[in-house]
Amino acid sequence: MADNSTAEDASRTEKAYQAILGAIASMALKPGDALTQDRLARWLSISRTPVREALRRLEQDGLIQNVPGRGLVVAELTARDVEDMLEVLRLLGPHAAALAARRRSDAQAARITAAAQALVGAVIRGDAEELATADVHFQDALLEACDNMVLQRYVRDLRRRLQRFTLPPAAEATRLASYAADHQAVAEAVAAGNAEAAARLMRAHMDALGDGAMTLIRSYIVPVRGERF
Repeated sequence: MADNSTAEDASRTEKAYQAILGAIASMALKPGDALTQDRLARWLSISRTPVREALRRLEQDGLIQNVPGRGLVVAELTARDVEDMLEVLRLLGPHAAALAARRRSDAQAARITAAAQALVGAVIRGDAEELATADVHFQDALLEACDNMVLQRYVRDLRRRLQRFTLPPAAEATRLASYAADHQAVAEAVAAGNAEAAARLMRAHMDALGDGAMTLIRSYIVPVRGERF
């Protein structure tokens, strides 16, 4: 009975974490917005305990911060912060893809390919939720195949922090199609064991992702919110 209760608590916490993370990534919760346990618990129709645990995880991830006099708010970043994180991700992403091409098992290659195909299908159907899920599955499968726990941790952390500026569903249809095609090309290179091509394709994808993120920041967020966002 205790084990079931513990599992249910963990499931509720994960549900709360993913829901709040998704709201931050989609800009439903904007930088600087206050986060209160009561309001979030009502929104999610769950108790405050899993919300509190989810907020603790999000604070550890650097996505929310405790501001004196205001409490927990969605973390604000400067354009320089985002540029710095994108710079590091441009280095680590292609290396992860190259390692995945060298080290992946047949089963891992199949999972990467399936996730890339799911991305393409989601774009065709215009299903934003399916697209976001397929994107997570692709990144998880690729990082698992690279077989480097330290690299996995750093790339996942950077992607979480940058997700609100790079989340595909927020983009126009042409960018979504290009985003899915990039993943499919990387998946094919990884499945073929071509490390050089996997790295080159991932680097091009990272460049496009970074350019899109900075365009969003400079054309919308910065003019609206000022220097920080």
